[in-house]
Amino acid sequence: MADGAAEVCICILFYGAEEQHFKLAQRVLNEPMRCLAKRNIEFRFGCNAVGAATTDFLLCQIAEHFQNATLFHSPENILKYPMMRRMFHESPIRPPITMWFDHDSYLKPGIDVDDWLRRVVKHFDGCDMVGSVQKSKLTDDQVEWAKPQWWFTDSDKTYMSYAIGGWWAVKTDLLRRYDWPAEDFQQKGGDVVLGALLKHQERCLCHFREGVHVNANEAGVEAAAARTIES
Repeated sequence: MADGAAEVCICILFYGAEEQHFKLAQRVLNEPMRCLAKRNIEFRFGCNAVGAATTDFLLCQIAEHFQNATLFHSPENILKYPMMRRMFHESPIRPPITMWFDHDSYLKPGIDVDDWLRRVVKHFDGCDMVGSVQKSKLTDDQVEWAKPQWWFTDSDKTYMSYAIGGWWAVKTDLLRRYDWPAEDFQQKGGDVVLGALLKHQERCLCHFREGVHVNANEAGVEAAAARTIES
């Protein structure tokens, strides 16, 4: 990590004890990510029921490249959002931007990481969150969960844009203000619910996915990875 205050906190979720999970861990911590570790960036690694090979790999990577990384470990799979909450809130995130990677998302090999990072950060001049934006409607269960939340303003606002959950970046103060993810949030579809929060609170979501393969298979096709994160 370079001298000075960190600009971004990158949080990466690792999961699983199978060989495929170990390969995903190797892929997400690729050369571009290791280059980012030389910049003013904080790293947090969350480990849900990872195997010995992944644990050993991460410890080696932390020693060699990610010396400032904080490791959050659970021998059991506590699910995506409880681990995310630990990573965001057990100790305060200081950088103004927080970035999330599922372990099946990764930076494209060969990208200019300095140019890419500048472009991501520049979006926050007018945006509260960036990611690969899609549209969806809240399910009935999601509406019932969201209605009691203080940020929920209108039951007609159930169709919204959202950033695919495998990769996104958000203003850290938004995570603090809305205490995201909520302590009791367990269900799948947290990306859609976060999109609803942004809509209800009139926050700005911007589309940006250049330089990132999001929930990608071996060919880098977005949203085509075998689902390996239990959430």
